[in-house]
Amino acid sequence: MDPAFRTPLRLTTQLQILAAILSLLGCSNDEEQVPLPTLDPPAAGDGFQLSMSTTVEPGTEAWMCSVYPIPVTETADVHSVEFIQNPGMHHMTLSTTGVNGPKVAYGMHDCNVLYEQMMDSFTMIFGSQGAEQGDMTLPEGIAASLPADIDIVHEVHFINTTDKPIELYSVVNAYTIPEDEVVAGIWGGQVRDETIHIPASSQHTEWTRCLMNREVDVLFLASHTHDLGIEFTIAPYDGTTVGDVFYRNTDLHDPMIVQYDPPMTLPAGQGFEYTCTWDNPRNEPVEYGTSTLDEMCNLALVHTPMDILAKCEVVETSDGVLWE
Repeated sequence: MDPAFRTPLRLTTQLQILAAILSLLGCSNDEEQVPLPTLDPPAAGDGFQLSMSTTVEPGTEAWMCSVYPIPVTETADVHSVEFIQNPGMHHMTLSTTGVNGPKVAYGMHDCNVLYEQMMDSFTMIFGSQGAEQGDMTLPEGIAASLPADIDIVHEVHFINTTDKPIELYSVVNAYTIPEDEVVAGIWGGQVRDETIHIPASSQHTEWTRCLMNREVDVLFLASHTHDLGIEFTIAPYDGTTVGDVFYRNTDLHDPMIVQYDPPMTLPAGQGFEYTCTWDNPRNEPVEYGTSTLDEMCNLALVHTPMDILAKCEVVETSDGVLWE
């Protein structure tokens, strides 16, 4: 991807300035609060900013969800985004329950509890994994239209392996285009294998085959596994034949979001076979779950048009279990 943004990322340098001033004054900065990195928000009328922060105690895993209203007063047609977050972030997502979905109290929540209660009610808007900063731009005239009356579920997942607290931060700038420049909207989703079973002390591969129920133009594909994942592949599937692998990811810390320009046209009845391979050194089997000690095998895709009924329907799996 080679998106063009209005302004480059500008990370704060206040820490260095503060240290220099305190040195000249002959005092210590050991007790000073270090400002978190941030982004300059979009100019008025050009977009909006979403952000959250929380503290992760030493030697703990934090999976936290900050819920807040989207900061816009009218429908926002988002064409591009940029973000920053802590190095080593396992993943970050922005989701919503939509206009008519269940309401969640504003504030910080334990995502374990929140997702157990209503995971199927969330629609993911944007996500990232691993990278400290990044950006993404949709094709010309394409936008994600976000209503003004939705709530944002801003999720972060991070493991603090140090002996000191870490201030966790996630900042996302969303840049918009005028409504009269929008020619098409986007939609997307995930195909999740929730019946994973990885035997103890073994390498293991599982595959899933899905077919689109409607014709779409695929803009992005991405993958997701946890710590035991060593390879994720995607190949075309037409209901009978599996083609050559065109997507291969061997870095579990990177979802390898691939943008297709021009978009990949996928007629109804065409789809993908995706495979996950894990290396399990443990003396016990590992199955699907939301903890980093569990595993996942998720295919994510974003497409035009904005059709909430379009999906890649699972038709065959390596373990014979079909799911919606």
